[in-house]
Amino acid sequence: MKSAAMGLAACLAVGIAGATWAQDLNIAEKKRDTLVGFESAGKYSNYTLTIIGPNGFQASVSSKSDAPSIDLRQFGTFDDGIYHYQLTASTDEKVPVRNALDNGRDGAPVGSRLKSVAKSGQFQIKDRAIVQFDPTAREEMKRKQ
Repeated sequence: MKSAAMGLAACLAVGIAGATWAQDLNIAEKKRDTLVGFESAGKYSNYTLTIIGPNGFQASVSSKSDAPSIDLRQFGTFDDGIYHYQLTASTDEKVPVRNALDNGRDGAPVGSRLKSVAKSGQFQIKDRAIVQFDPTAREEMKRKQ
């Protein structure tokens, strides 16, 4: 179980680092109580929303056409602390694949794919609800201690 959590954390870290290569996802956050969701402000598809949090919490949902949301309560017990999310999607714009892989199937390798976009961020859970989170305030509290 611990290796699965570490694997997910590593994949998310790589995804967050890779998100810097993608253009920002033009989407509005909706966070209330225990729900993390988004409202699309553009033409996107193939969404994946992943959330990781304290003590091995992990949740992920996908949708072909609508911006997904996650109610943390649906994924079991969750604790107070800082949670990180990443939302990925694709636009209808095609970009060339520079190193097309011959997968051994009939036909030529795929020469293009849909352009990827991403948005990531974090939020805090306190007393089993999402609260406003300001990372700079957290840093100031650490310095005062």
